[in-house]
Amino acid sequence: MRIILLALLALQFTTALAQRADRYRIDVDIVNVVNDRVRISVWPPAVSADTAMVVFPVTVPGTYESHNWWKLVRNFKAFDADLRPLTVRRSVDSQFVIERARTLRFFSYELEDSFDDSVSNISVFAPAGTSFELDSIFVLNHGGVIGYIDGLQKVPFQINVRRPRHLYGGSALYIARVSDTLDTYLASSYDHLVDSPVLYSLPDTASFVVEGVRVRVQCAHSGTDTVAPTYAKELAKYTKTIAKFLPSMPVSDYAFLFYLWRGNREVIRDASAMGALEHSQSSFYFLGFSKRPIGLGDIAIHEFLHILVPLNLHSEEIDAFDFRNPKMSQHLWLYEGTTEYFATLAPVHDSSTKEDRFRKEMESHLRSQQRLPKGFSFTEFSRDVLSEEGQSLYPMVYTYGAVNAFFLDIVIRNSTSGEMGLRDVIYRLMQDHGPSRPFQDDSLFALIERVTNPTVRAYMDRHIKGSEPLPSEEVLNMIGWKYIPEKTTTVPGFGLKPDFTQRNKELVVILRPTDENNPLGAKPGDELVSMEGTPLEELFNSAAGATIMNKLRTPKIGDPLTITVRRNGEVLELKGTAAMVKNIERHFIDVDTAAAPSKVALRNAVFYK
Repeated sequence: MRIILLALLALQFTTALAQRADRYRIDVDIVNVVNDRVRISVWPPAVSADTAMVVFPVTVPGTYESHNWWKLVRNFKAFDADLRPLTVRRSVDSQFVIERARTLRFFSYELEDSFDDSVSNISVFAPAGTSFELDSIFVLNHGGVIGYIDGLQKVPFQINVRRPRHLYGGSALYIARVSDTLDTYLASSYDHLVDSPVLYSLPDTASFVVEGVRVRVQCAHSGTDTVAPTYAKELAKYTKTIAKFLPSMPVSDYAFLFYLWRGNREVIRDASAMGALEHSQSSFYFLGFSKRPIGLGDIAIHEFLHILVPLNLHSEEIDAFDFRNPKMSQHLWLYEGTTEYFATLAPVHDSSTKEDRFRKEMESHLRSQQRLPKGFSFTEFSRDVLSEEGQSLYPMVYTYGAVNAFFLDIVIRNSTSGEMGLRDVIYRLMQDHGPSRPFQDDSLFALIERVTNPTVRAYMDRHIKGSEPLPSEEVLNMIGWKYIPEKTTTVPGFGLKPDFTQRNKELVVILRPTDENNPLGAKPGDELVSMEGTPLEELFNSAAGATIMNKLRTPKIGDPLTITVRRNGEVLELKGTAAMVKNIERHFIDVDTAAAPSKVALRNAVFYK
């Protein structure tokens, strides 16, 4: 009876909402899927202009990449109240412009999904993508599903999903099961809708409660395995770690949504972008299928901790996101770098990870700064992250960005006698700002100075906004750690280190000689094309490729190797045999066993306070 009553109340509410003029009504049909396409019908609010532009996002918050979702739209049509077609043309940036828009009653279109797209020249990070698998799995990341009328972004949305009886819809949104084949859910705005993915699949769900937070877990996969309870058990441990790290939990409900892929290339064209995407009260994961979660902790803690930044503390660029002409915030160092740092620190805070592992992790991240261009400014890079150069540098936010946040945390602790850290600063700023109270992008450093001191502001101006390299020796000495810039040894090998980057979203490997007399005769800047005749992509996507890569990484003296490189536009084949070569490694962090007690106390404040 309770379920029936809730459904009736939801139906009454949605019926009342449907009678209003200031909302969208969206019908999504995942029953009649033809040629892997889903049909969408949109009844928009009244339009008070002669033309209406229907916008499909260029990108969505949290991804920092271009999507151009309009490329997957097919058969777009618009009609007036008498079902007469309205003229539709394309704007300069390929959006859909409807003529005689004052008479517009509804528009409709069909959608291809991004997971198996091979013709639209669209490359979307899978956790932000869409998947339409008939009678099986539907991933509704709404930025790739629903278009809105420009200027009417902040009005409510009502989504009606016609679905097969056997599929279950999960989301952070409340989904009213109106009938066996009809679901309805509401969003307060387009931003709220994009922030709330919905996953349809065979029911495989579980839930738990940690520190008053109700957490739901849904696992979508082919087959009838039940794995959600096992995933929930693991996630409960990580959620407890987060609860111990945070002064308070900023959410009361949270959803972990998993698409667990079994390797079917017909439904997933490009499986290289496995990972997760954060949302205000949920996170969406695209991972390989496993009955028991492997290595889930780091990524799950990272995504959950986004409930702090940018979800509860962010600038106007994120709060009023421009889906058509995105204007990026200059504070990726805060949104991603700080979150990655906190995700590494939280397990140390509750002693589930040792300090030594944290130190090694920061040491590894510190080495990534070797790939930074001269004059690198974190704020300028963030503003320009959608550019080709910005995209190539983007992975640095999870490595260099984490070290940057770690060092800032130390500086804050040191300048406040250990009483305040970066986490405390964020919670203090959250008192004045929040999900609906953004700060001005240019004001953040002043806001941080107001709750800390001028020493912290000066550090940020020099090393985050400015282009001065991180002062590793100075900062690490504050907590009794020693920074060692370089170590040189002699080892069997080819005297080369591979540096990984991206170009146009494709993996690029640049070879960095550690010995100018390396046996292959490689030069700085040589770009790896193939190894032992195996193309670059295959080297990193197969067991055979991994074996070949080990010939470069861990050879024995006399082992032969043939590689192909691109040098100044020319493709060259290089051959040689492994010999004793210089191995120069940079950026080490050691513990100073003779550190003063005050420095050890500051380190303990960073880790455990």
